[in-house]
Amino acid sequence: MTILAERILSVQRSPFYSIMDLAAKRGDCIYLNLGEPDFTPPRHIIEAAQKALEEGQTHYGPDRGLPELRRLIAEKIRKEYQTTYDWENEILITAGGQAGLHISVMSLVNPGDEIILLVPYYPPYLVNAQLAGAKVVFFELRREEGFIPDPCSIEKVITDKTKAVILLTPNNPTGSVYPEDILERMVEIARERNITIISDEVYECLVYDGVRQRSAISFPVAKDHVVQVNSFSKTYAMTGLRVGYVAASGEKIPQFLKYHHTVNISANVPAQVACVAAMKGPQDSVEEMRKAYQKRRNLVVEMLNDIPGVYCNKPKGAFYVFADIRELGVPSLELVHYLVQEAGVVLTNGSGFGCEQFIRVSYAANPKQIEEAMDRMKNAILRLPPSMKLRGL
Repeated sequence: MTILAERILSVQRSPFYSIMDLAAKRGDCIYLNLGEPDFTPPRHIIEAAQKALEEGQTHYGPDRGLPELRRLIAEKIRKEYQTTYDWENEILITAGGQAGLHISVMSLVNPGDEIILLVPYYPPYLVNAQLAGAKVVFFELRREEGFIPDPCSIEKVITDKTKAVILLTPNNPTGSVYPEDILERMVEIARERNITIISDEVYECLVYDGVRQRSAISFPVAKDHVVQVNSFSKTYAMTGLRVGYVAASGEKIPQFLKYHHTVNISANVPAQVACVAAMKGPQDSVEEMRKAYQKRRNLVVEMLNDIPGVYCNKPKGAFYVFADIRELGVPSLELVHYLVQEAGVVLTNGSGFGCEQFIRVSYAANPKQIEEAMDRMKNAILRLPPSMKLRGL
């Protein structure tokens, strides 16, 4: 009899680690696999965290989060989404968006409940569902449709056991941004079928080509049926400071707080002070990053589509492209391993997101690195051994 819990043994270690192990052995790689900005936070954000440390703000903070930060988040929601959330009872500060996601799933889902995941999915969604003992119902999205979900088709897979649907827009790994009418219908379905939408919106500021990001919490009946998970990591390049938040009804947050207590007690206090500075200070850096990513997106899409056997849509958000490699006939993990070894380019295999015939490329990197990586990748793919293709799909 094993001494470990079945719930953790049911979770597979991500294949991403094998890619990183290969890259470490080679040593001269260009990393286009990272899901974080290559920028640093503006100086006033860093100084706020430093000042908090120097002033001795190193003790436990309020379990719900700093009051000033929660007030600012509630005000942001009111201004941007024209809906009201009570800062005292409907906002919970967490140790990053990941903690907010985990707390939400574990507080909402019983063993045996069903969670609908849109494929490709962000891998921690699957892990959280497994840890909660839920049954995962996969709903596949198509590149040819821009990886945009069809609410009517999703409704057909909802059963009496369905507890939640997880939405991520702008999306990782596809970069798609779900239109307002899609989100509105999903919220209506959640109300009609009495289920919850966990709406992951951590990339909300990274949208391009004049696209408007609409939050699922902005619709009139959303509060009872939507939990928004958000973060400061992508907006302000603060991934390492680990501050996120959950916006949900006053009925849910006190229950979420029970689970939050067992995980963190409170989010990092100096980091929360930095978030206050981020929200109150100038927002120029957010727009500068967004414009830089849009230029990088254009570059990587153009160069990827110039590689024989590779095709990708031009995404409208986040900082990833999800490239179709079906014509190459090589399994995604095998291709990614090959590109590390032969080209020194580190990407992410689509199979890790539930889509075997794709690879994810992050453009959160210097444009010169992107150009060099794409050139290396093209040359390596032109040299693909026939034996790899024969072992393909």
